[in-house]
Amino acid sequence: MITSIIISLIIIYICTKKPIVGIALLLQTNIIRALAELDYKNPCFHCSNDVDIFLGAITPLIAFLIILITQVLKGKLKYYFDAFDLFFFCCVIIFFFTSLYSVNILDSFTYSIRFVFLGSPYYFLGKLIILNTNDYVNEIKLFFKTTLVLSSILGTFGLIFYFIKADEFVLRLTIPGVHPIPYSQLIGFGLIISFIVFITNGAFFEIQSKRIINLNKILLIELTLILFATNTRGVMLASAVSIFIYLLIAKVKIKKQTIYLSGAALFLVLIAIVSYIDVEVLFRRILSPYTSKSEGDRFIAYSDSLELLFKYPLGAGADTFKDLSILPYPHNIFLECIAHFGIFGVFLSLFILFLIIYMIYTTAKYYLKQPIITLILSVFIFFLIETMFSFTLPMHKGLYLMMGFFAAILYKTRFDNKYA
Repeated sequence: MITSIIISLIIIYICTKKPIVGIALLLQTNIIRALAELDYKNPCFHCSNDVDIFLGAITPLIAFLIILITQVLKGKLKYYFDAFDLFFFCCVIIFFFTSLYSVNILDSFTYSIRFVFLGSPYYFLGKLIILNTNDYVNEIKLFFKTTLVLSSILGTFGLIFYFIKADEFVLRLTIPGVHPIPYSQLIGFGLIISFIVFITNGAFFEIQSKRIINLNKILLIELTLILFATNTRGVMLASAVSIFIYLLIAKVKIKKQTIYLSGAALFLVLIAIVSYIDVEVLFRRILSPYTSKSEGDRFIAYSDSLELLFKYPLGAGADTFKDLSILPYPHNIFLECIAHFGIFGVFLSLFILFLIIYMIYTTAKYYLKQPIITLILSVFIFFLIETMFSFTLPMHKGLYLMMGFFAAILYKTRFDNKYA
């Protein structure tokens, strides 16, 4: 408990001084706290830390409130409503309305409350911070830089613990006590940022230090290997698609010399490292019988979700999938919507698709005027793909934060003269 309090106080203090950095830390609280709780002499990769209500709920709520107060104290508070706000408003109405006749009323209301107070605030506060910041582009870049630092530090810790337990088979690399999925998600997120630093030679993030740029090349290799070692297929796919989307839209011009020399160096180092690692271990989960079970679960989720849609056309209520299926949750944001909320869930799914199309269209329209919007869209796609493999609606914090950043940066890009 003492450790939780110390971590909480540090995060809250940072939120008072630099809210955008505080938001980056809040996204990774579960991983950060694991470093203070694990047994360093005998780390257990197959163990999970107990739920920490203090860090998982109380600390974020206090931090959210402090960030809000900090923004209010800055002076006139700016906030503009758009289609994204309407989406969250519809979610709240549907969540609580369907909870009234849910097959598990208590769980549905609890789930709805978690979404309102622990999930959606990442959207609203992310948007609020950027709307009320004059140097908003550098503010967003600071968030990404902070995330890259966190991924490099926490990723390295995971490797250290792996080598400490080198005699133990580790199916999915993570920091002992942390579930592999959020750990892998952080690594994938950091990989995307590191890759953009690499292909732009630091220019995108205004990094001029050659030492940092060269260090990033090593980090890029490390994060790539760690991502494979986490054996989390959804994050691997999400990372690859996110990078592809960025390259497709941004049309980054890379010097041939940079491509040849840096690419060759990265490739040779990668081969050297892989030659000392059991490649079978890296891909064992992908090729193991577990994969067949995982795929089987996906088909069950599809089947049960559609069955619930017709059985409960008005919705069975939030967080009821576990009561009506052999699986704990659908592992897919769209399936979760239709399974829990029936025709209302179909509406939410269509709304999400509309927002995706809207974001792609506006990015294609404004990326030359404001390049940072391309990165935000790419990271949004990263989190979106991951929503189709794991987690539940209250847990898609990164997705909501990117929506908030996107909404704010889009408004400021359109009406930039107001902030001149």
